[in-house]
Amino acid sequence: MLKTAIEILSAILILAGFELFNRKSIKGFYIMAIGQLLATIICGVTELWYLAFMHFINFLMQIRGWLKWKNEEPK
Repeated sequence: MLKTAIEILSAILILAGFELFNRKSIKGFYIMAIGQLLATIICGVTELWYLAFMHFINFLMQIRGWLKWKNEEPK
C-alpha cells in the first residue's frame, strides 16, 4: 500500500513539474526531480531495474537543467 501511494505521489509530482515547465517556472525542476527520485526508489524496490535506471537518469537531467537555468539567470 505504501509503495502504491509513493508511486502515485511521484507521478503527480512529475506531472506538476511538466506543467510548471510549460509556465517557464524554475520550480518545475525541483518538483520534477523529487518525483523522479521517488520513482527511482519505487522501481528499485520492486526490482524494475531498467525503469529505476531511466528515472535516475531523468533525475540527474533535472539537476543539470536546474544548474544550467540558475547560471543563466540575470543577477
